[in-house]
Amino acid sequence: MSHPRVSVGLPVFNGAEFVRGAIESILNQDYRDLELIISDNASTDDTGAICREAAMRDSRVRYHRNAANIGAAGNYNKVFELARGEYFKWAAHDDECHPAMIGRCVEFLDRVKTAAMVYPLGELIDERGGLLLRPLDRIESTDRRPYRRLARLLWSLNMCDPVFGLIRSECLRRTRLIGPFFGADYVLLAELAMLGEIRELDQVLFRLRAHPKRSMRANQSARARAAWYDPSAARKLFVMHSWERTVWELLRSVRRSQLPPAERLRCAVAALGTHYWRRFKNAGGRMKSRLRGLAGVRRMGRPGLSEPRT
Repeated sequence: MSHPRVSVGLPVFNGAEFVRGAIESILNQDYRDLELIISDNASTDDTGAICREAAMRDSRVRYHRNAANIGAAGNYNKVFELARGEYFKWAAHDDECHPAMIGRCVEFLDRVKTAAMVYPLGELIDERGGLLLRPLDRIESTDRRPYRRLARLLWSLNMCDPVFGLIRSECLRRTRLIGPFFGADYVLLAELAMLGEIRELDQVLFRLRAHPKRSMRANQSARARAAWYDPSAARKLFVMHSWERTVWELLRSVRRSQLPPAERLRCAVAALGTHYWRRFKNAGGRMKSRLRGLAGVRRMGRPGLSEPRT
């Protein structure tokens, strides 16, 4: 029996509000040679019933339920462990894909063998589907040198929505997948950039949903975010600050890569330099905003009005 060329992995926990729409956006793809693997992280709402109904209706759906909540990282990795396709895509339970998304990504990867992954442009929507922001991250990196691809990606990456693009399974198997720490998607994309080109389709084919229950809005503290990725983190006496952990994990990824020593050194310098420069720039921007607020001025220099706070 032949396997589908594309595996789509949908990890979910208590996602009944949006998961039906996410499932339909995958099953309604123009490209049909795919499987949808759903891993239910021991949900306590109607998620299970919705997913089982989809599996009964469409033979391309494979439904798996964990006996207990294994954390977001474990569940994201579970769907890839169950995947059989040449290409793989993660799908969040609250996001949506344009019907042409997977087909156009497959066509691109079939044609461009040097690409580790390809992603379409994305847009941010609210819980009702209203447009908030377009486009999102643009991180295309085609340089032949891994350290330059890495620097380009780390400089441009913000919301990490390209992680929901289409990835060569053979490349993904050479990474650590989603680690049990905040920023794991950032680190994964860095590992993929060291393996091959990160390519972009210049079309908006993906919709990322912002809503109060989204993981990064529902989990504000470092400990809460760490526990979302890995439930055992809630019992730890010390949780490393997210940006410190990200730097540490980036360097681990560089060290474990199969690149020549000189190229690994360049990648380490690129990772450290880019990461700390962005932190410096962000800190400077926040300081400027505070000073403008204290002075009672806006960017345009008009007195008596303070900068809006996000």
